[in-house]
Amino acid sequence: MSDFKTVIEGTRASNNLPNGVNWNFYYSYPKFKKTVSSRQHHVLKLISALLKNQKIPGNIRDKDEDHQFELIEEGNDTILDRVTHNIDTLNGSFKNVGVSVIPKAFVSETTDNTQAANKKRILVHGRNIERPQLKFKTKVDNRPVPFKPLLTSKPNSKIPLDLCLETNEDGIMFYKHPYQLELEEFKVPDEHLKISKAVKPASLEDTKFVEVYTEEQLNLMISDLKNVNELAVDLEAHSYRTYQGFTCLMQISTRNADYIIDTLHLREKLHILNEIFTNPAVVKVFHGADSDIPWLQRDLGLYVVNMFDTYQAAKILNFSRKGLDFLLKHYCNVDADKAFQLYDWRTRPLSTEAIFYARSDTHYLLYVYDMIKKDLMAMSTNQCNYIELVFQRSADVCKTRYEVNILSEDSHLSMYKRSKKMFDIQQMYALKHIYAWRDKLARELDESPGYILPNHMLLKISEMLPKESFGILACCSPIPPLVRQCLHEIHYIVKKAREQTFENQAEKLNEDNSFTQDVVKHIDVDMISLHDYSKSKENAEDSLPTLLNDLNKLPDDEIEILCFTPQEITIFQEVNKKKSKKHIGLTNIVYKQPYELYLKTIKYNNVLKKSLEVQEKNSGNNEPLNTSVPMECPDKLYLTTQVKEIKKEIIDHTNVKKNVPKVLNAPNTIIREIKVDNQSSSTSSTSQNPTNNSRQNSFKPHKYETTDFAKFHNQSKEVMLIAKRLQKKKNKTKKNKKPKRLQKTV
Repeated sequence: MSDFKTVIEGTRASNNLPNGVNWNFYYSYPKFKKTVSSRQHHVLKLISALLKNQKIPGNIRDKDEDHQFELIEEGNDTILDRVTHNIDTLNGSFKNVGVSVIPKAFVSETTDNTQAANKKRILVHGRNIERPQLKFKTKVDNRPVPFKPLLTSKPNSKIPLDLCLETNEDGIMFYKHPYQLELEEFKVPDEHLKISKAVKPASLEDTKFVEVYTEEQLNLMISDLKNVNELAVDLEAHSYRTYQGFTCLMQISTRNADYIIDTLHLREKLHILNEIFTNPAVVKVFHGADSDIPWLQRDLGLYVVNMFDTYQAAKILNFSRKGLDFLLKHYCNVDADKAFQLYDWRTRPLSTEAIFYARSDTHYLLYVYDMIKKDLMAMSTNQCNYIELVFQRSADVCKTRYEVNILSEDSHLSMYKRSKKMFDIQQMYALKHIYAWRDKLARELDESPGYILPNHMLLKISEMLPKESFGILACCSPIPPLVRQCLHEIHYIVKKAREQTFENQAEKLNEDNSFTQDVVKHIDVDMISLHDYSKSKENAEDSLPTLLNDLNKLPDDEIEILCFTPQEITIFQEVNKKKSKKHIGLTNIVYKQPYELYLKTIKYNNVLKKSLEVQEKNSGNNEPLNTSVPMECPDKLYLTTQVKEIKKEIIDHTNVKKNVPKVLNAPNTIIREIKVDNQSSSTSSTSQNPTNNSRQNSFKPHKYETTDFAKFHNQSKEVMLIAKRLQKKKNKTKKNKKPKRLQKTV
């Protein structure tokens, strides 16, 4: 024990050493460096002596750091192999080797401890025992189906037995608890709420002991139990070489006798104990019945009504420890050794030491029940009776139903969270599928998942993802027998895990109809154009064909425009349409995207060409068809000082009809009236300003192929600078207008 404490203290001290950047900082000090070097030399000297003692070749002090770690790993593997070999020898795996083991004393008060200690025996391991489940009349069913209670009759019932499938809120089917109503309506008898005088039980040697192996002995025991009002019950089970587990032994103690029942031989006969176990007038004393209650339902078809759990009482009393060994020491001054907690209770016949240990669990339990009731009564008040509270909590434990383990998509996550590891997609794939493979094989062979592949080995294989099958075996020490037999299946899962990528996972999620995922689709235009369409009024999909098709070709229905008034194109568009004499700030303008301007100029050129073609066809008429103001695109930009009124141009339909009589007779032609906003009041009407007509007649379209668009960007920067200066001047004028007192506070 002292060596173990030394190891813990050394580990804690090593964890407190600096690491990473802090290590480099501390190591720069000469004192720290000198101390660490001396300690390192001393530790290497001790490890070298240990390796020589174990006859492991190699000098660790002559190697570099990498080879030092390799030598330590090799030494650890060699030592662990020898320990495994020695354990197998002690367990009797090698029949030609007879090794005797002296067992420890179990209870300090016994007089035959010295004889039991001197007696030599060989502990029998589970691999030498025939599997009891092969002899069960009712075969073990490990299918993931709802567990059906084994009851065929219901003694001490208020309602008759009705085993029907029900469905909970999650859609899972189950059978209702047969004694649900009886437990809900249970009231503790008054005699059990009172305190009686506690009499210390006699020693184990002076107490009547009965072993129950046959049906006749079982009937005699039941006849004796019907005359008592208090029972102490405990169970011993096995879960390593079976999937669900099974009960191997039952201990029952009264004030005058101890009984041990072989539940393997009497598995199908013990349901008759329900007459006593469900009797509300008889109190059944358990310790930690959270596991015992499901075991009784699963294997023996037994249910408990009126139970007193000493573990629940210890929780209410707030004891520092709540185990049975602590209660025996606290109330009975008995030192109980729990060395047989991991004993293989399938062995038959039971050894005297195993029987001695099993009897001690229930022999003193009724005395503990009397003493713990006194402490609960001392704590009780008029408002709360703690003895009754323990009975209520124990009844809640009795209401639990046994349910078969069902594998789900998230079953492996509980083990993953406990491991505190961080896995990627490939490692999680391996963990999930190896976990499912292990569960399936365990159900088929009726073996525990821990026997097929322990959890720490499963996590290591999923973390390392070995490429070769020998790497999988290297992750297991010692190698489980079923892993060696099914090595190709595990290797196939690991190989599939290494092929997993993010794309594969996304495809699987899309194929699953039950899984909904919001997928963001990137438009192709975002991959081609450098402009941002997120704030554009026009839909980007509508403008997509202009980038892929010929821009000079437009549909016919868009070209049949005879009279049009193009909109003036400016980079800065006025937002505030109301009249305002104040100067426009930066908040009153919105930047137009260059690409939108580009689209409008292309459309304008196409329409202009079409109108010229129409003029050539109708050359007989001297009157021009297009009398509106053409589009202007000056090379210089001006920031307007005020928002001007927006006016609409009104076109007289009669004049248009007179001017184009021949066009009206042409087939498939449409006259469209387009009203466009003009930003200058001078262009609102051609009749008021005759200079506009002359400018229209001398209009020449601008050639945008030779335009240097870099000027626009440079000028936009200058405009921004001018606007910032104006904004600063405006802020200064506001400050000057404030009173002096406000200026100081600001």
